[in-house]
Amino acid sequence: MKQQLNNLNELIGKIETFFVSILLSVMIVLAFLQVVMRNVFNEGIPWADSVVRLMVLWVGLFGGCLATKLEQNITIEVMTKYMPERGKHLVGVLVKSFAVIVCLYLFKASLTFIQNESSSGSEFLHLFPDWWTVTIIPIAFILIPFHLSFSIVKDAQYFLKGKKS
Repeated sequence: MKQQLNNLNELIGKIETFFVSILLSVMIVLAFLQVVMRNVFNEGIPWADSVVRLMVLWVGLFGGCLATKLEQNITIEVMTKYMPERGKHLVGVLVKSFAVIVCLYLFKASLTFIQNESSSGSEFLHLFPDWWTVTIIPIAFILIPFHLSFSIVKDAQYFLKGKKS
């Protein structure tokens, strides 16, 4: 079971990497085209700004998920810098557990947000419901705690056993 969860975590990380790479590439190309079109032809792509703005949201949240999976989050190491190794892992368990709780509250809030968006009836570029564009928010706030749980287990094992397993 543990190996299957680790495999799932790795697979999700690869999917996140794929989406970040594709979205970031398309976003850069689209933004570049928009600048060229405006400067050369004095006319841009009408929908480009909206799509790029939306892609920033998706890249940012997928990037946050990926950073969590790779344990590359921004940290403030003022106190832990001088702590013994086992103490750092205990603090890691506490801080990451708190982050999981916050993410789960944000997940719940994001579901409420999506319900409100879906009831508004607005559409994105007159193509599909606007709420579809923000589905990344609850996805991210469930993936981040999922990735954090693996890091919490590693930190707890190190704290209890005094070594990495």
